[in-house]
Amino acid sequence: MSLRLIAIFGMAMGLSTLTACDSEETPETAPLQPVRAEILSKDTSSADVRYSANIEANTQVNVTFKVTGYVTDLMQVKDGDGKERAIQAGDAVKKGDILATVDSKDIRDNLSQADSQVAAAQANLNKGKQDYDRATTLFKSGSMTAPDYDSAKQEYENAVAQMENAKAAQKIARNNVNDFDLTAPLDGVVLQRNLDVGSLANPQTVAFVIADTTMVKAVFGVPDNTVQSLKIGDTQNLVTQAYPDKVFTGKISEIAPSADTNSRVFDVKVDIDNKENLLKVGMIASLNLPKGGEHTQQRPLVPLSAVVRSVSDPKGYAVFILQSDADKTIAKLTDVELGNVRGNKITVLGGLDTKAQVVVNGASFLRDGQQVAVIP
Repeated sequence: MSLRLIAIFGMAMGLSTLTACDSEETPETAPLQPVRAEILSKDTSSADVRYSANIEANTQVNVTFKVTGYVTDLMQVKDGDGKERAIQAGDAVKKGDILATVDSKDIRDNLSQADSQVAAAQANLNKGKQDYDRATTLFKSGSMTAPDYDSAKQEYENAVAQMENAKAAQKIARNNVNDFDLTAPLDGVVLQRNLDVGSLANPQTVAFVIADTTMVKAVFGVPDNTVQSLKIGDTQNLVTQAYPDKVFTGKISEIAPSADTNSRVFDVKVDIDNKENLLKVGMIASLNLPKGGEHTQQRPLVPLSAVVRSVSDPKGYAVFILQSDADKTIAKLTDVELGNVRGNKITVLGGLDTKAQVVVNGASFLRDGQQVAVIP
């Protein structure tokens, strides 16, 4: 409790005592004590802390070639003047668009070799089939021994297996050639292009980064005394410097279960609809959240003049609230838990219904249960 508040209460208690000594009228003859009352306001001063959030794509993928080769072509798009240019960061793409093409002599040679092996295996299979058919006929007529028949059969089966292996190798080689084209895996926006015509591309190097930005997420960190007041599905309002007059609304989709080991804050993610494509990946947005501690929620405020000493707790404080009793208005003494002083008011942390009418003038002259006259 501040020294200022203690001093105010001290003066109030002294005045209350003097008044009580001078007023010895009976309840029947004593006039009704005039009081003023008001419904509580809420403590909004310094109740919020501003956080900065980084805008990220909700879906983001790294696109890489499956084969190694030199880039021969890049997807062409038209700029604002109608001129064609190579695709770059910021351009929109559709699923299946060919982003870039590579070529490799080694891969083409492998396909040519695989084609030759299939042709050779086919010729060997044709001969093996003819020999096996002839051996079958001779064996059935008794003109061929069993070992010779088994040998012809084995040669045919070997030719079949050789053909299957050759076709499998041909399929792989053909797929490698088909993989010369790198296609977009989703509708989205290019965030990065990491190669040029003539660059050597390989499966270990990210060629493009593409993101679906129709939905974005704002990511920010909060301390432990704030994270406990947040929950999945909470609505949050954010603003950006790019659009200072526009409020972006989203909902919390994820709250980290543990704090970052370095920063000691909990990451929070807010999903935001971005079909207008106003928010860009990498933008900074800001939002306000209640402080931890007593400001996790907006607390009611009462004027300092409304606070008196508690009867049940000599170290505690109380306020008078108005209650109706038949045709009478009664001042009911109610213990409260107080917080910080805000100007000429003080935050009430507990013990008070926010809809209660609190006596703000005349409280020092009242006793619990006293009938009062409310004046405007």
